[in-house]
Amino acid sequence: MQTATANLIPVVNLRPPHTRYRKGVKQPHNNMLKRGKQNTKLGDKVTIKMWKGMIMYSLTLEERATCPDDCSQWDNCYGDNMPFGHRFDHTASDFIYYLEEQLEQLNNKHTKGFIVRLHVLGEFYDPFYVMQWQKWLRIFPNLRVFGYTHRKLGTLIGDQIDLANKEFPDRFRIRFSDDQSTKFSAHVGTDTAATGGIMCPEQTGKTDSCATCGYCWTSNNPVVFIEH
Repeated sequence: MQTATANLIPVVNLRPPHTRYRKGVKQPHNNMLKRGKQNTKLGDKVTIKMWKGMIMYSLTLEERATCPDDCSQWDNCYGDNMPFGHRFDHTASDFIYYLEEQLEQLNNKHTKGFIVRLHVLGEFYDPFYVMQWQKWLRIFPNLRVFGYTHRKLGTLIGDQIDLANKEFPDRFRIRFSDDQSTKFSAHVGTDTAATGGIMCPEQTGKTDSCATCGYCWTSNNPVVFIEH
């Protein structure tokens, strides 16, 4: 027999759709793109291959709040280890305005090109946001973009990312995470044989940073990351 007390037991969401560090979600401003030298893994100025000489920047959004709920790393998110990291609120009405303002400034400053590592945390949250990056690539010729997404091919957002990759094959390089349907992918683990890719050279000590490697935006073969 069910008791009245049983009905009072609160329902706990074991998979909250937001970051663990809510105070780290900041309102947008015109300095959301952070210089790569603030992130030792990313690095600052590219020294090799395509995009050599370009300065790196990065953008961080709120993990989980922007991510697909079928992300394989949902319960082991990189952001769980970043209590002091700033994530920018993509729902703010001026988010796109401030991002475009800074991109314009950087486009004018870096006449030989600059790079944005998209989404150190967070994701492409809708297809219109992807289209916004396509627009910026058209109007800011010095802009380059790379990163990773858990959005799947065959979904609205995933297919829009794929269109952007194809429209700007030398300037927009977003790999599909855990997707065996494409070689232009990224995976977590240690099994390179299963994917036909290589282990991240930075994680294995073969190079200092993304800026001294360039594999993720120059190769069309998979990359495998050691789980954080």
